[in-house]
Amino acid sequence: MSATAPMPGDVTASGWNLALGETLDRAELHQRYGGRIHPRISPSRASQNVLLFTTPAGLFDGWTGEHVHFTGEGGTTGTDQVLTHGNKSVLHHHAEGRTLRLFHQRPDTQDVTYLGHVHLDRDRPYVWADAPCDPRRPLEIARRLVFRLRPVFSPPPGFLPTTPPATWTPKIHTDSSPALLPDPSPAERAAASLLASYSRYLRAAHATDLVHYRVRPAGMLTEVSTRHDPARNEVIAVRPTLARTAIWAALGELQDVTRFMDQRPDPALLLPAEPDQDVAELLHHAGAAAIWPVDHYVFARTRPPKRDEHH
Repeated sequence: MSATAPMPGDVTASGWNLALGETLDRAELHQRYGGRIHPRISPSRASQNVLLFTTPAGLFDGWTGEHVHFTGEGGTTGTDQVLTHGNKSVLHHHAEGRTLRLFHQRPDTQDVTYLGHVHLDRDRPYVWADAPCDPRRPLEIARRLVFRLRPVFSPPPGFLPTTPPATWTPKIHTDSSPALLPDPSPAERAAASLLASYSRYLRAAHATDLVHYRVRPAGMLTEVSTRHDPARNEVIAVRPTLARTAIWAALGELQDVTRFMDQRPDPALLLPAEPDQDVAELLHHAGAAAIWPVDHYVFARTRPPKRDEHH
């Protein structure tokens, strides 16, 4: 039995009898229309429907004002999501004559609310976003599929807003150093503290303020960000550890963001301590400087090779 009064619209003559905003138990939904009870994407063999369920696992689910963003499934073992299984059913629903039906599943319950009939955007059916494979393993980052769905009748009722993707050209923003995100991890706190100390040092010793430089590459939902020292024309990646994997990721991050800057800056890594000889040689080979605190008020740095020397 419906737990809420349904809204008008989207009740069709093709055997679909749920109205917008109607809530029911998910087991009852599958008894009526088929599909499996656990996946976020549940193609039905009993009807021509593909049932989509927004859940906390859908990191990018939301309403942009024009599209519904719906995060794909799979990729929980450290791998990228791919266009197979349920994701393939969404991608090919037009060709297979299937209807996409969107639901919101409430956390820790089996109650689902019908948000409407949607279809895949034909011109740009999906975008990519980088995100943790599992909230319990935040450092395991992989590519997530984000489908772009259009409501057939009306916007989904009560659906949370989300950020639209960048257009075919990148979006570039500069601002002062941002505040920490809610509930930051210990690593994020350590990086923020290191950056704050270096910012105070630059302001006191060189009358320079760092600029927070953010880029959202074309077609992406997630941003690449770094700090720019305009006095040195230097971009700085902050890492609160000397672990080699963190150094590799920082060098890649700097390569990614500098391609969007008009005057190509020099790369640098802000680290918690002086790098050992091997890491210093790696940074020199990559053409990057290392910066680290000597005490609370003074920072030291290596000098990167000149560009003609590096190349």
